[in-house]
Amino acid sequence: MSWSPQQDAALKTVADWLRRGDRQVFRLFGYAGTGKTTLARHIAEGVEGEVAFGAFTGKAASVLRAKGCSDASTIHSMIYRSRESDEGGPQFVLNRQSQAAKAALIVIDECSMVDEELGRDLLSFGQPVLVLGDPAQLPPVKGGGFFTEAEPDMMLTEVHRQAKDNPIVHMSMKVREGGKLEPGTYGESRVIRRREIDAATVMAADQVLVGLNKTRRLYNTRLRELNGYRDPMPAAGEKLVCLRNDKTKGLLNGSIWNIQTLRGIRNDFIRMDVTAEDDARGRAVEVVVHKAFFEGAEEDIPFVLRRESEEFTYGYALTVHKAQGSQWDDLVLFDESYAFREHRSRWLYTGLTRAAEKVTVVI
Repeated sequence: MSWSPQQDAALKTVADWLRRGDRQVFRLFGYAGTGKTTLARHIAEGVEGEVAFGAFTGKAASVLRAKGCSDASTIHSMIYRSRESDEGGPQFVLNRQSQAAKAALIVIDECSMVDEELGRDLLSFGQPVLVLGDPAQLPPVKGGGFFTEAEPDMMLTEVHRQAKDNPIVHMSMKVREGGKLEPGTYGESRVIRRREIDAATVMAADQVLVGLNKTRRLYNTRLRELNGYRDPMPAAGEKLVCLRNDKTKGLLNGSIWNIQTLRGIRNDFIRMDVTAEDDARGRAVEVVVHKAFFEGAEEDIPFVLRRESEEFTYGYALTVHKAQGSQWDDLVLFDESYAFREHRSRWLYTGLTRAAEKVTVVI
């Protein structure tokens, strides 16, 4: 494969870092379409020994696998192991016999999502870690950013020729450079007016993204109705999003789950078994969630009660902030970038780059 001068420089710089072995982390950052994953895969091919590819969410890991990183997993499954617990479902502890312990190199994509606890646990294995990130995206959500607080060791700015032909990359470049998305067709993707959006398009999408929490709540209610759910409380089969990390249970902020079984409600707490959307083994985790999370009233829960609750809500529509670190093949993005002032372009850029195959932007 032929590399651009910038990509070639990146390969040489990473090779030097690996050879020297004087720093554990190398930050390879770049915009969408600059070839970060392609470079990482090429670097991995030249490493003697195993290379472990990982990402914060299962969705991001599945995108890595689709790009040729065949054994990519979540960081969580890479470094923790489960053990049975009396508290409902497995508990997770560091696995010193894991893939990370044996790897000659660990590559982490979408690194902005990694928080300090997860980052330090990952580094505790002592192996070199190549982290990939995109500084044009929104700043990481609260708690993330363990790897993005320092300047990149190499920053890729040139979008390579093939990527420029990708409509999503083309749209993201336009937005990143301060341009405006005009209504029209971009390959399989579209930019349309609000009056043109229909229920069929929304229902067919893998995920709906919005900007504001009030919009998220409104659209979740509407999408639940379209799916036949009219009770404000959740039902078996529904789609949820996790709102807070709990590594002992394998719960990751922003991860998507499905309700397998509802066990009942007691003293305003809903007990249910949930399975991660991207867990092929379908392992159920028992969670207990205060019902206020499903009523949009979680801020009213007294701290002493909130502490007792896992944090989930409906996941049919997500904010772009919550979707960071994930990707979906078919996305509907309601453009609420106007609400983010100085981060307006970064919000829209981040939303666009959550789409792997096609996006419908509603302006």
